[in-house]
Amino acid sequence: IRLKHLKNRGPRAPHAMKTDVADLAKLGLGLCGAVVVARILWKLKSGAQGALPETKKDQSGGVTSPKSNASAAPSQGLWIYFGSQMGTAEGFSRELEEEASKLEIPATVVDMEDFDPDVFVQHKAVILVAATYGEGDPTDNAAEFYKWIHDDSHEPECLKGMHYTVMGLGNRQYVNFNSVGKAMDKQLEIMGATRIYERGEGDDDQNIEEDFEQWQENGLWPAVLKALGKGDCQGKEEGLETAETALSRLTLQVKMAESIRELPVDPLVQVGGADIIGKWYFQASQAPVMVCEELRQKPNEEAGKTTKHLEFDIKQLPGVSWRTADNLEVLPQNPDDVVEWFAERLKVSEQLEHYMTFTRTNTTKPVKKPFPAPCKVQTALSIYCDLCALPVRSTAKKFAPLVQDAADRETLFALVQDREAYQILTDGRLTLKDFFELFMQSAEIDLNAFVQICQRQKNRPYTIASSSKEDSTRIGICVSLVQEELSPLESVMKELSAKGIQIPRAAVYLQKLGASASQPRRFRGLCSEMLCLRTTKGEKLWIAARASSFRLPKRTTTPIIMLGAGTGLAPFRGFVREFMAEKGSRSKTVLFFGCTKSDEDFIYKKELEDAAQKDPPALTELITAFSREQKEKIYVQHRLREKSAEVKKMMQDGGYIFVCGATSMGKQVRDELVTILGSADYFDRLKTEQRYVEELW
Repeated sequence: IRLKHLKNRGPRAPHAMKTDVADLAKLGLGLCGAVVVARILWKLKSGAQGALPETKKDQSGGVTSPKSNASAAPSQGLWIYFGSQMGTAEGFSRELEEEASKLEIPATVVDMEDFDPDVFVQHKAVILVAATYGEGDPTDNAAEFYKWIHDDSHEPECLKGMHYTVMGLGNRQYVNFNSVGKAMDKQLEIMGATRIYERGEGDDDQNIEEDFEQWQENGLWPAVLKALGKGDCQGKEEGLETAETALSRLTLQVKMAESIRELPVDPLVQVGGADIIGKWYFQASQAPVMVCEELRQKPNEEAGKTTKHLEFDIKQLPGVSWRTADNLEVLPQNPDDVVEWFAERLKVSEQLEHYMTFTRTNTTKPVKKPFPAPCKVQTALSIYCDLCALPVRSTAKKFAPLVQDAADRETLFALVQDREAYQILTDGRLTLKDFFELFMQSAEIDLNAFVQICQRQKNRPYTIASSSKEDSTRIGICVSLVQEELSPLESVMKELSAKGIQIPRAAVYLQKLGASASQPRRFRGLCSEMLCLRTTKGEKLWIAARASSFRLPKRTTTPIIMLGAGTGLAPFRGFVREFMAEKGSRSKTVLFFGCTKSDEDFIYKKELEDAAQKDPPALTELITAFSREQKEKIYVQHRLREKSAEVKKMMQDGGYIFVCGATSMGKQVRDELVTILGSADYFDRLKTEQRYVEELW
């Protein structure tokens, strides 16, 4: 990934991480020795009361991390457990903890990965915040908890005396919307717990934050207070805290030096990641891009019409395990000009090549690093901080106390309290830079506060478009540039004004932007832009593989139907490569593929046609739908209808159906299949038997 404006300051960010690792290796013995000595001295000084909590072995013999809530009595206060894949459920749990604090309710947030059955059964008040992942599965960190609540060996009513409620998170476009939250709600009741408040259901297809907040506002806290025997409680009057108070909440302090050797080592600042996103950083691997090729026949980058096939070489990464049609998660990098802008704003432009690490502050307890460190300042800003997206409202609230100008402070505080008004900024896709220009001009913020408050950069998942049976050392993905036109920034400011919110610095900022302020803006997805426009062969990116629900039937005589549109073809390109590796041994493989025009965006065209023409064919039938080649638009669901008799016969013969693409396409396909099969019950049975599997976005 090219950092044009930073090229004179050293290596590119991903390579900078590699350099960091190399430097750390050279210092390994010295650092280890320092840590050992520091731990010994600390233990001697602290005595038994202050010693590092011992890791706790689970029943399977594994080791779990020390729990930050170990001092909380399991039967007291409110316990908030979260199952999160991308950090949303965790973020909501932290918000619940803050709200409980205002009501003087002692609350403890627990990652479901740290779930301990012996502790859980003692709780009196519990909130579960659980996301549904994939095709109705629990998130990775909630898998063991989910398994435990479904274990039939529990004593009847083993959770009697527990009061609980559940907030489920999902996407209504998926077949199994919020199924994990629903299952947890049901199972806790079966186990004897008492539901104190109706289950919430957040819909990521609409406005999941608004769903969460309305769930709270409709009566959550009176129910919790009643369950805890506290009666009515007005809580503390909400106001904007001072900068000093806000900064005192930070538990880490950034230290910088020109070399790693000069950095201090705090043995109680632990690796592993402080949250779900941070954990991903510590588990990811850096892989070189071996192939980066355009797939469209007529690409037009300016118009956003480009689709790339990329392949990563993982020969040197034995820890990356994958199977055909799994997901590959890729960590995006902020554009170089954005990194430079924030480096200037944080007054670290001259320290981008310096190293940074964390030590503790405002606490004597162990603290986990938010991301791998020591690292270069450039690396921290380039890949660990989300410098492009507007901060969510809860993060904006954390920035607000640092604003010094009274008018700016008052406006931002009013805005973060007004859900509908802040949504105008979100819908307008303002950036973090816009946010700083409009509200943070007077803020006193340095690198230390920024990297702890700023949202973490999230990975983006892509369905793998290659076959592990053909070549397990190379992972291919298929990526289209995400681009859309946005309303002018001037229009967004006017919409806010109509709601009575006047931003003091809006006029100056719009004037600074000049003519562009009144012109439509262009949004490009950060990761898709990086992969489609800024990545070249030889670059190294941070990746991790994750299992999907797409699994081919073992019997080669089982009919297979695949439906994909656009980049929804990705898993089926992987399947076709697998069929070819199997020498065409599958008896019936039918692919429905849709795009706009056969001579513009028919990706993998030659591969698919060759697969269908092989002897024996790797693809027994290729059925295409080109939506813009005739007056009436034709999509894959229309082709499915035309083949209804054949499809029904294949399903009666034990066939499998795989669907991949946009959520709207998935819904149309489901509706068509119900008609073809004759009943919704038949279709539901296919889902239960995992003979109908979809992956949508």
